[in-house]
Amino acid sequence: MTRAPSDICDAFGFCLVLERYGWSDLYIAHEGGTLNCRISAVFTDVAEELLKLCRCILDNEAESIALFDEPGGYLVSLTPDAQQQHTMLLVVWELRGDLGVSRITGSETIALSMRVKRKQLLGAIMAELWKADQFLFEPSFQKGRGTDFPRDQLIALNKEWDVHTSLGPSFLK
Repeated sequence: MTRAPSDICDAFGFCLVLERYGWSDLYIAHEGGTLNCRISAVFTDVAEELLKLCRCILDNEAESIALFDEPGGYLVSLTPDAQQQHTMLLVVWELRGDLGVSRITGSETIALSMRVKRKQLLGAIMAELWKADQFLFEPSFQKGRGTDFPRDQLIALNKEWDVHTSLGPSFLK
């Protein structure tokens, strides 16, 4: 008996780069290449938005966040899989229209779509947030960067992850 190949992508990674003066880049590496989402802090608190995604992964609920650039940006959507509770559909749309549009209007294009394991996705995003938080303790890294990072939310979410019945324990200690 031959088993059909899985459509779950487990070859992906995230990298969050907090640049100076309110700019950030979120790189999503996947089997087809790398997607670079440029983000402006004028319109998006990237850490807050990524924490929303982490919350929806823990709760296995749908969520969409907008990562705005000047102009345009990206809409990142996570949808739980009712049949395979350990997976979610990750879709990233490129927004080309007006600033502030955080819903699908039909003018955007799909930049990335893949089904991923919840635990792996949670780990990838939380690790980047944890890294960014730790770097912001360094005085030399703080220059030209905002230091109001949602540290308390990150720590609380990590504690929840640590005791989660199917996704825990957290590897961030």
